[in-house]
Amino acid sequence: MRTTMWRPAAAVLAAAVLLAGCASTDDAPAEPTGKSGGDAQTAAVDPAALDTGDYLITPAPEFGRATQETILDVDGQRLAEFTVVPFEIDPELTSVKMPTMVMRSGKNLGVVLSDAAGDIAHKNQMLYGYVSTATTPTTKTTDPSRSVVQAVMRFNNPDDAAATAREIHQNLLTVDDGTGLETAENIDILPHTLVSTGQTNFSAGPEVSVNAFTPHGNYLLYTWAKAPAAEKDWTARAVAKALSLQEPLIDQFPATPTRAQNGGQSPELPMIDQDKVLIYAIPEDDAQAQLGDDMAAYGPRGMAHRSTNPPLTYKVLTAAGSEHNAVYKTSVYRAKDDAGAHTILTEFHNDLLAEGFTTAPTPPGLPDAKCVTKDTVNGTQDYCMVANGRYVGEASGTDNKKDVDQQISAQYLILEHADQDAE
Repeated sequence: MRTTMWRPAAAVLAAAVLLAGCASTDDAPAEPTGKSGGDAQTAAVDPAALDTGDYLITPAPEFGRATQETILDVDGQRLAEFTVVPFEIDPELTSVKMPTMVMRSGKNLGVVLSDAAGDIAHKNQMLYGYVSTATTPTTKTTDPSRSVVQAVMRFNNPDDAAATAREIHQNLLTVDDGTGLETAENIDILPHTLVSTGQTNFSAGPEVSVNAFTPHGNYLLYTWAKAPAAEKDWTARAVAKALSLQEPLIDQFPATPTRAQNGGQSPELPMIDQDKVLIYAIPEDDAQAQLGDDMAAYGPRGMAHRSTNPPLTYKVLTAAGSEHNAVYKTSVYRAKDDAGAHTILTEFHNDLLAEGFTTAPTPPGLPDAKCVTKDTVNGTQDYCMVANGRYVGEASGTDNKKDVDQQISAQYLILEHADQDAE
């Protein structure tokens, strides 16, 4: 939703194991169950005038359960809902940055921290993880800011998680990767956390950063916090706040057991499409378009990680009862009722306008869509959203308004088939 527009760096691709699958689209379309026929809000829609390009206009077949080839992606996506969003640590951490992604293997920790850290996590058989990064907004890149990287990594057992923490911590203290050695620190209220700090000098002035690793059962919890040197105390408070939130949250994660944890038997793998909402999103042409972050169903916290306004996203989706939301080429939100969908559409549209977007023409035949546009350093960004009953569809793109119009037009027709009575 109103996603920060990026594609993962090539370094992530090099480290990733390409696992995501692609659903077939050959099944017969479902009968429409949408609300456009006679509904006051959508009566003006002219299906015959809609230009949908080559996009599908009916739901995809059901995705079924994850497989051994896709389970790391699926569990990593599910983990996003149980990973603290930086704004929960400090409400001013709202500018989403990379790395914010599913970590498909220990090697991905190299993108988050260092190549050495990635090698250590891989050696200790890290299964997967999720990482979220945000900073305080600034006018210029040289302005002082505060930043947090929050990550959760899953291992086969507590020993491997603890060994990874010790080895990475020791590496930071003894091996100079060109940025200087870290200094070991203690945070009195966090006796089980390994902490180190470093200082760097930038044009805005000296900055201090802290790396904190906390083994927690089969998980390794990691927080990196950075601030101007004069605000060093903030980094310690950020680590403590992150841990106070992350420990109880990860305890709620319904992780898929490994074979060893399941008495040597293969466990039943989770459904890819929780609550059957992903079937209503338009699929990516490239199954690896976002390297494990899309073809996914996320809750409000999962959606907030990559949003242009994480606090608003979490607040609005939670209030609307939008517990499962689809992310593929398009995004689909399912609220608890029609009023919730209207709230999502209105709040998200108004938020984009507040961020400097301006109203753009709606696609032919779809006058109830809400479209906005903005010129950026990366090109002209376009968003279009439309509601149909309890559902909201969202399409976006850069430098191709016609394609965005085709996406949202096709998305509207797909939502005509959506189950408005889904539990």
